Amino acid sequence: MADRTGSGSEPALEPIDFESLDSRRLPLRRQTSVFLTILGVLGAAGIYDIFVIPHTVPPWGGARTAMDYLFYASLFVFGFYVVAPLVRRPGLVRRYWWQLRSRLLALGASAYLVFFVFAGTGGPWVVDRLKIGYIDSPYGAPMAQPPVFARMWYNQGAGTPANICLGRVEAGFCHGTWHFPLGTTAWGADLIDLVADGFVVALQLSLVTAALIVPIATVVGTVAAYYGGWVDEILMRYVDVQLVIPAVFLIIVIQSLFGRSLLHIVLVFGLLNWGSTARVVRADALQRIEEGYVTAAESVGASSPWVIYRHLVPNVSDTLVTAVTLQMPTLILAEATISFLGYGSPLTKSWGTTIDGGLSGFPETWWTAVVPAVALFLTAVAFHVLGDALRDIVDPQMEGTG
Repeated sequence: MADRTGSGSEPALEPIDFESLDSRRLPLRRQTSVFLTILGVLGAAGIYDIFVIPHTVPPWGGARTAMDYLFYASLFVFGFYVVAPLVRRPGLVRRYWWQLRSRLLALGASAYLVFFVFAGTGGPWVVDRLKIGYIDSPYGAPMAQPPVFARMWYNQGAGTPANICLGRVEAGFCHGTWHFPLGTTAWGADLIDLVADGFVVALQLSLVTAALIVPIATVVGTVAAYYGGWVDEILMRYVDVQLVIPAVFLIIVIQSLFGRSLLHIVLVFGLLNWGSTARVVRADALQRIEEGYVTAAESVGASSPWVIYRHLVPNVSDTLVTAVTLQMPTLILAEATISFLGYGSPLTKSWGTTIDGGLSGFPETWWTAVVPAVALFLTAVAFHVLGDALRDIVDPQMEGTG
C-alpha cells in the first residue's frame, strides 16, 4: 500500500472536495485570476486612453485605439489558454509534433503561420528599425520602382509611371534595387511597408475574432449538449437564425452608417460567426457526455456547471481549436474583400486596399497588386492546411496511432 505521500508502490489517492463539487460557484484558478487581473488593467487603460484623454498623449506613450486594446487582450488569451497549456503538457506536444512532421504541407503551413504571427506583431517595427525601404531624399520614395527580382519598361518623360529609376537601366528597362525589395507603388509608397501593415490587420482580425468566437461557441455548444431538451432546442434554433444573417452585407451597412473601422468588422465577425463552431462543439460534447468520467462526476454529486467546466470544456478544446482555425481563412478573405470594395477602414492598410490600389496601375505596376495578393493567398491556404491537419490529428479515432 502507498503511504500518505504516495511514495509506496501505488500512487496516493487525491482527496475529493465534495463541497466544491456541489457548489454552484466555479473554482477560480490562479491562472484565471492572473488573466482576469491583466484584462482588468487593460480595460482600465483602454477606458482612460479612449474616453478620459482622447485628445492628449497618455503616460505610456502614443494613443491607442479600442482595436489595439482588444488585440492586446487577445494576445494574452492566446498566451494563457493556448501556449501555456501546451507548455505544461510536453507529452501532448511531442505526440502532435510526431504526427505533424509526417505531413510536409502542414509543417510548411505551420512554419508560415509562425512567420505570420511574427510579422503581424513586430513586422512594421522590424522594417522601420532595419530601414528597409528607406532612402535619404527630401522627395521620399520614387514612384513605380519594380521589385528587386523584376524589371519594367522605363522611358522617362514618355508617359511611363516611374519618374526616376534607382536601379540600373538596361535596354530601356528599369531593374529593381535592394533599396525597395518589393518595389514601390505608382504613388511612391513602399510596398514592403504596405505588406507588413497587411500582416498586422490580418493578425488582429484573426486573434480578436477568435477571442470572441471561442468563449461564446464553447458556452453555447457545451450547455446545449449537456442540458438537452428545450435548452438545446432554443440555442440551436437561434444558431440557425444567426447563420442566415449575411455578415458581409451587415458590415457594409454598418460601415456606411457609423464610419469605416476595423473594429466594426471584427465585432460583427466575432458576434455573428460562432454558430458553426458551436455546432461542432455541441456534437463533440454529446459524445463526451457518454464517457465514464462524466457519469462518475455526476454520481458523486457534481453540479452541472462543475461537470461542464471541469470535464466537457477541456475535452472539446481540441475540436474547438480546429474549428476556429478552419474558419480563419474565410474571415481573412472576407475582410480583404470588404476593403477591396472600399468599405474598409481608411486608417488601416489591409491587403484588400493595397490590391485595389495596385489594380489601378495594372499591368505596368503589376507587383503592387500581385505581392499582397500572394501574401493573402498564402495566409488563407496556410490556415486551411493546418486546420485540416489538426482535424486529422485530434480525431478521437486517431488516438494512439501516432
